Amino acid sequence: MSFIIGVDIGTTNVKTTAFDTKTAAILASHSEGYEMLHPQPEWSEQNPDDIFKAVCHSIQVVSETCKPQGETLGVCFSTAMHSIMAMDEDGLQLTNLIIWADNRSAEIAEKLRASKEGKKMYQNNGTPIHAMTPLCKLIWLKENEKKIFKAAKRFIGIKEYIVYRLTGNFVIDYSIASATGLFNIKDKKWDDWTLNQIGLDESYLSEAVSPYHIEKLPANNGFKLSAGVPLIMGASDGCLANLGSGAILPGAMAVTIGTSGAARICSDVPYLDTNMRTFCYILDEKTYVIGGPSNNGAVVFQWLKETFFTDSDFNQVFDEAAKINAGSDGLLFYPYLLGERAPIWSSAVRGGFLGLDIQHTKPHFARAVMEGILLNLFSIGKILLETQKVKTIYANGGFAHSPLWVQMLADVFGIEVALNDTVDTGTVGAAMVGLKALGVVEKLSDLQYFTPVSTIFKVDKKVHKEYVSVYEKFGKGTIGVLANAGIENN
Repeated sequence: MSFIIGVDIGTTNVKTTAFDTKTAAILASHSEGYEMLHPQPEWSEQNPDDIFKAVCHSIQVVSETCKPQGETLGVCFSTAMHSIMAMDEDGLQLTNLIIWADNRSAEIAEKLRASKEGKKMYQNNGTPIHAMTPLCKLIWLKENEKKIFKAAKRFIGIKEYIVYRLTGNFVIDYSIASATGLFNIKDKKWDDWTLNQIGLDESYLSEAVSPYHIEKLPANNGFKLSAGVPLIMGASDGCLANLGSGAILPGAMAVTIGTSGAARICSDVPYLDTNMRTFCYILDEKTYVIGGPSNNGAVVFQWLKETFFTDSDFNQVFDEAAKINAGSDGLLFYPYLLGERAPIWSSAVRGGFLGLDIQHTKPHFARAVMEGILLNLFSIGKILLETQKVKTIYANGGFAHSPLWVQMLADVFGIEVALNDTVDTGTVGAAMVGLKALGVVEKLSDLQYFTPVSTIFKVDKKVHKEYVSVYEKFGKGTIGVLANAGIENN
């Protein structure tokens, strides 16, 4: 027996899973966490060495567990997007890893987004202008950390750092590259025009390669695997969430709610929104992933629990929310506790409750928060539905553990929701890319046995009708929320 190892390097933890290549059965799985650092307000960083050690140990645990069952066929990565760090000419780090949640370049992003240069960058590269992007972070470093910027000889993300530590090579896959805001998604190369605008030479960036690109592990590697074991580049967590859930063909949408959230579809042609509300990333040479991310996913529900339900567990909060009618008896929640990415793309916007009156109780707040997160995701999904008809939504992320929340997703969108056997679609998608890269299968569609569906949630048409009305109120209220933050509504 041989097995493939999929590694999902997320914001707060890495999960590593070994799959039987013929049956997709999970042979072993291990997860390890690491810290997020906030050295100043609005800053979010991580120590890349902490992540490297967690990845290495997680792979060691899984490979050792599976050793009696056969050989490691390869290791493939799913990775969080938008991280950047500076390195000197000797390959030593000059900064911590600045991650997607970092907001220090918000002012730069807002000015650039409103400019003709920012609009052209989006049209070339498919990444909306926002503080999350390495593009804006690099401009911030150039303007505010001049000594570091001058001393830097390389700017890389976390996957590049891990591959460099293992092999000595600087390579980046198309999907991670296309999420930097610096990569031309049509030409599939670093965008000369954008680099010229920010005064950066292509030599400071890694070589862009296919997600099927293979590096060979050297002897005495940090994974403690045999020399020559294939290290497959893989792709971003967002792209692989689509692949790992089965939402890879037109007519399918993936909705993820983990710490953050996202709605995504796949297309064989790029799509660029005239209002720059959605992203367009590359999965591989023939597949684009179009969608929008939300800062405000399950992290907001966790805030709810810690603030309103300190003596309850999550299931008890769900039980309380289930007692309340759809629409929370007029209580609306705008979940912008962490600013927002799609479709607003503003770090300044903030959330709140609307329509509060004396009849509302704690369970109303619970249901309103769950609904607000979904209504915000629908505002993203609605844009995607303008580009193609969707028959099925594939749900993944931690929220999928709640049948109530998944049913609410179906009723808000008015589209049936398929729930996979596993909600850890990042490792599944990575394993699928790895098997194609290694020639085990010719097409990703040959790996449908990796994405079985366990449950289908049908739309309750009566409840959906109610949510159509609720969303109309939500949209009208959004205008006031944006105005309060000094943001013009697109």
